[in-house]
Amino acid sequence: MEHSREISNDLVKEVIKIRRYLHKYPEISEKEYNTCKYIRNYLNNIGINNKVIGKTGAVGTLIKDKDLPTVAIRAEIDALPINEENTFEYKSKNNGVMHACGHDGITAVVLGLAKLLSENKDKLNCNVKFIFEPAEEVGKGAKKLIEEKVLEDPKVDNMIIFHFANSDTIGMEIQKHISTATIGRVSINILGKSSHWGDAKEGIDAISISGKVLNIIDKMNNSLKDKGPFILGIGMINGGVKNNIMADSVRLEGTLRAVGDDKFNYLLNYLKEKMKILSEESGAKIEVNLESKLPSVVNDYNLVQIGRKIGEDIFKERFVLGEKVYLAGDNAAYYFQKTPGIRMVFFAKKENEINYPLHNSKFDFNEDIFYYELSTIYQMILNI
Repeated sequence: MEHSREISNDLVKEVIKIRRYLHKYPEISEKEYNTCKYIRNYLNNIGINNKVIGKTGAVGTLIKDKDLPTVAIRAEIDALPINEENTFEYKSKNNGVMHACGHDGITAVVLGLAKLLSENKDKLNCNVKFIFEPAEEVGKGAKKLIEEKVLEDPKVDNMIIFHFANSDTIGMEIQKHISTATIGRVSINILGKSSHWGDAKEGIDAISISGKVLNIIDKMNNSLKDKGPFILGIGMINGGVKNNIMADSVRLEGTLRAVGDDKFNYLLNYLKEKMKILSEESGAKIEVNLESKLPSVVNDYNLVQIGRKIGEDIFKERFVLGEKVYLAGDNAAYYFQKTPGIRMVFFAKKENEINYPLHNSKFDFNEDIFYYELSTIYQMILNI
């Protein structure tokens, strides 16, 4: 694998230093005040105009020529409410908060790119906007920043986002088209009829019916594989008031994840139809509600072609142009509905070590990826 001559060892060391500082001092969604201050101080020190956006986010702009198009690169800055169990020196000092999703590394790379691009401004054919998004983990950041006109003044013409995964050795993947799942928060409310268990025939048992709901969901997951990849999973179930009283109500809450809106809508309607049949059979009232929905991130064809060429040059056989979608979501989908964008995944497995997954209290990744990541995104911005 190769990297650009401009990516110096000193720059990589600086990115590592930034990442480790941010990892040590994580802040949860909508509380990223010190993180925002750190980002803005760094941008000020390298001469990039910036401002606060979304109360705890920041945006910096590098203007080459106001008549040129603008490329934006997004970094999420929030951490998760997880108590870190790693033992390295830069583990979280904020109890109960951890960068368990790689946002510390993403932010560090974007700050490193800001420095690199400001030092090589003469090579740019565009303006560059650096978006540091708060509250991504709770799905609020993108909408909030769009409302505050982050894609305007100057207007964003193309956008780059990227993530880390530690499931494979150093490499890169771009999805051909759909890059993340359409995700919905789903609730199922069962309204039966309470009675004393000594007179069970007078009641309609919502708990028993909830078991039938779960069986239907299991059958959906196993029998509709032609609609996959998808998952309908229940994460919460609540019902009942006392051990000797038949429960008159149960509420189930879960997630529906599918590749694209069409398949998502088909599966949601399928669930609703099955619940209607069960309602008629059981005598209970059953409601399926879509509490919230996040659309899929869809990669722009032209940006995929540029990214593919650069990825193959830098990563050789470790570059993958993928079609299988991991059932994760990203509120960057809202940006991509307004401007062409590309989502890239960089693999950074730590060799000869146990690699814990995203959102795990021992999550970490191989910082060697920074060389190749900086080179890839730098070349992307020069070639868009």
